[in-house]
Amino acid sequence: MALKFNPPFASAPGRCWHGSWLVALLLFTVSMAVFAWSVVRADAAWQFLAARSITEAQLAAAMVSEDAVETARRRVQRALQWFPANPDYLDLAGQLRELSANQPGVVGAERRALLHAAADYYRRAISVRPLWPYSWASLLGVKDRLGEVDGEFHLALVRSDELGPWEPQVQLQLLEAGLRHWDELGREPRARVQRKLAAAVTVQPREVFALVRGFGRADLLCAIASGQPQIEAYCTDWHARQKVS
Repeated sequence: MALKFNPPFASAPGRCWHGSWLVALLLFTVSMAVFAWSVVRADAAWQFLAARSITEAQLAAAMVSEDAVETARRRVQRALQWFPANPDYLDLAGQLRELSANQPGVVGAERRALLHAAADYYRRAISVRPLWPYSWASLLGVKDRLGEVDGEFHLALVRSDELGPWEPQVQLQLLEAGLRHWDELGREPRARVQRKLAAAVTVQPREVFALVRGFGRADLLCAIASGQPQIEAYCTDWHARQKVS
């Protein structure tokens, strides 16, 4: 009697169909995961851009709206829920805390708490992106406003200078912090501020002149050759008044 023999490939069509189904399911799952991730990224980016737009408008406004700042804060916090280590989101969150701290009537412990919160955001941003001068300058600005002339203040001063030597806003922040706390600085930090003053006055003389005059430090400005006719005329008059007095 002949034996019936079923070759191993007799059921191959069924196994092939089963394998195709698994591959299709896997591809569908991966596609949905990629789509969901894209939606999350898009939402976070949208929340950040909306928050930044509101923040820029408030910075340009004559009076800051507390409601607008709160709306921007909620938006950037939503972005941070998905991407807590994004340095751009962290910097903006710190900036919004500073805006809140600068509101009329925000004083004392409340103001300091907001500034400390801003500093924490800037530190987190620096830990992710340590070579970005604006995060260091922002941290320096908060330390300046808190009056904390400590090791972190000096580190932020140095890093701002080294990483953003020709960035206009970094220059002004370094000068503002340095001039405000001039009497608390040692020889090396003072020399750094003087070098920055000499460099900055060549690229943004009007802003630097206004800043120096505001702090009453014409002596520092007039000790350098600015090459700016109006500043030179001011310094000539200043030197003459010093001789008379």
